[in-house]
Amino acid sequence: MTAHASEEAVHPGLVLAQAMAFQPARLVLTGIEIGLFSALAEQPDTEAGIRRRLGLHTRGTDHFLAALVELGFLERSAKGVFADSRVARRFLVPGDDAYLGGFLKVAGQVMYPAWDRLGEALRTGAPQAATYTGEDMFSELYESDEKKDGLVGMAEDASRPLIPALAESFDWAKRSSVLELGGCRGNVLAGLVKAHPHLDARVFDLPQLEGDFTSHMSAIGMTDRVRYHGGDFFADPLPQADVLMIGHALVDWNDEQRRQLVRNTFAAVRPGGAFLVWDPVIVEDDESYLRNLIRSLNLQLMTPHGKGYRFEQCAEWMREAGYADVTRTSLGHDVTLVIAHKE
Repeated sequence: MTAHASEEAVHPGLVLAQAMAFQPARLVLTGIEIGLFSALAEQPDTEAGIRRRLGLHTRGTDHFLAALVELGFLERSAKGVFADSRVARRFLVPGDDAYLGGFLKVAGQVMYPAWDRLGEALRTGAPQAATYTGEDMFSELYESDEKKDGLVGMAEDASRPLIPALAESFDWAKRSSVLELGGCRGNVLAGLVKAHPHLDARVFDLPQLEGDFTSHMSAIGMTDRVRYHGGDFFADPLPQADVLMIGHALVDWNDEQRRQLVRNTFAAVRPGGAFLVWDPVIVEDDESYLRNLIRSLNLQLMTPHGKGYRFEQCAEWMREAGYADVTRTSLGHDVTLVIAHKE
């Protein structure tokens, strides 16, 4: 390798692009925060019109909008009219099933400040989220309607894109009942039941969410199609079903809590049934490896006990609980579905 080629390989731009990546991230999160993408979905507008509608200052708005054009989130006509790009309309404007704005809004408010304290988290092992203070994160968050709505909205935004793959990646035709642990307002089960109407489906989650569940099922026309069972899946007996499942939640706990939760499910899964887990599982040879390592660090910042885990660890917990065959498949979006069968 020549000295010139070697110098190119360690160009400072490579370092700066990673170390300063918070800047373009903040552009997108701020667009969501100020309602830019929703406003332009209603009516494309000039810079002056956008400033007037959103209450923005003349200093900075022109370059803010131009930067979002360069990032691919806005389009600008020859006459200087700004509009949402296709990707913004799909993912950042409410109404589409692929909407991610709820998740990203909470991420900007809660995750972004916590990441500024990553060094403190590495030194102490303590979470850095400012939204709760005790060990029982969920009960504390659910005491506030605002925090509860933010958490539930984030969970639904993260799970919604997985529903079609979940409906196709498991043989639901051979099962008649399903219980989802930590299913919040029942959004995943509602999608699953639409794809497989024969399923008897129930959500098992904390009692504080039952009112939200009932309202949501009524709003989407799924009342009596999905039922609710309030309880604590660490402390209370679990209702029996052919399939028990939990998504984007096993990562919230430490290894001993995970072992306990998996053990608790075994008695509730009927013979011949299965226990399904989907999470951003760390798989070393997968293209998601780095992204899921970063997600693991995010969990350590955001939760009292959470951390990512590897497929081999999950399979061990399941076999310890008594499950037989344990397999995995991808649901896309860096999420792995782990299937444990009960003989």
